[in-house]
Amino acid sequence: MGEQYNVALRMKYEQQCLDCGDSDFVEDHASGDLICRSCGRVAESHMIDERSEWRTFTDKDKPGDDPNRVGGPVNALLSDGGMSTMISGGKGVDRGLVNNLQRLQNRTEVGPDRHLIAAFREIGRVCSSMRLADLVKHQANEYFKEASEKSKSVKGKAQPAVVAAVVFLACRQTGYSRTFKEICAFVPTAKVKDIGRMYKSIVSDLKLKETGTFRSEVGAIHPENFLRRFMSMLGFSNTDMIAAVALSNAMLPQEGSAASGMHEEIWHGKSPLTIAGTIMFVIGNLPRASKKPVLDDICAVCGVAESTIKNLYTNALPYWPALIAASGGFATKQEIAQLPTFEKVVAAAVLAEKQHQQ
Repeated sequence: MGEQYNVALRMKYEQQCLDCGDSDFVEDHASGDLICRSCGRVAESHMIDERSEWRTFTDKDKPGDDPNRVGGPVNALLSDGGMSTMISGGKGVDRGLVNNLQRLQNRTEVGPDRHLIAAFREIGRVCSSMRLADLVKHQANEYFKEASEKSKSVKGKAQPAVVAAVVFLACRQTGYSRTFKEICAFVPTAKVKDIGRMYKSIVSDLKLKETGTFRSEVGAIHPENFLRRFMSMLGFSNTDMIAAVALSNAMLPQEGSAASGMHEEIWHGKSPLTIAGTIMFVIGNLPRASKKPVLDDICAVCGVAESTIKNLYTNALPYWPALIAASGGFATKQEIAQLPTFEKVVAAAVLAEKQHQQ
């Protein structure tokens, strides 16, 4: 996604095909053409390729091509496109002289760009550590750039909470949902409370909800966004994950779905993390489950208190048969009847702890 700010990709969202009216374009880098995917019309021609530049140098000692990167991609978020010249040393060059020249060059850099470059570097570090897609990193960079210009709470600052907030926002908007606690693990100097406050401030200052590009508060995070990742961490099978996703959609249909949720009064106002944890507990306690994690493990993965999941599970206990039936019937009535009450859960946990100590 390094070419997110390529001219062709910007045009993809800014214009429509004159023949079919579609806005889905693809760029042919070899010919420099911007082509409509639907009808094949060439919308633009002789376009400049702004991606990273690579060249192939012949190396007699090695068979085959030896591609080397000789230039970075254009970054439209920086005033000079990120194409400024850097002073570097070399063989036979006075190192002290090079250091002095580099220091003088840093002093002459444009102030805002220096601030942005430092922030982008930190955003890249966080996204890389969390193994997030490049799409998230570029979206977070864009939000930081816009916030640094328009948001009073961010302008001129590069505190960790700002970086964490834009990464959280980018995750939500691109569908790679992460929790505040997960981000805090990679930005240890930022507190959850500070990230939440900064996040709300950025959303408000940028007026994202008024542009129509911001996902609604209800639909932005659904339990399904967490289920597959959390269940994979706990060792559930793909069959269990499919059942869990179906159950989550029966409880809370996705935004835009014509279906209505069952017993929504029980889940109303509950955190998606709590609902996801409760669903994993239900799936894990069915006889055919591939994995039967203890409640402590589920709570650790979700970052939710044990009592919170207990309360939601207990309140919904009479409704699980109907919910599972509405989810495609991945369990029989006899299997559903074996779902434990929490008195049995506590007894099993105590027994497991004693066996572990022995």
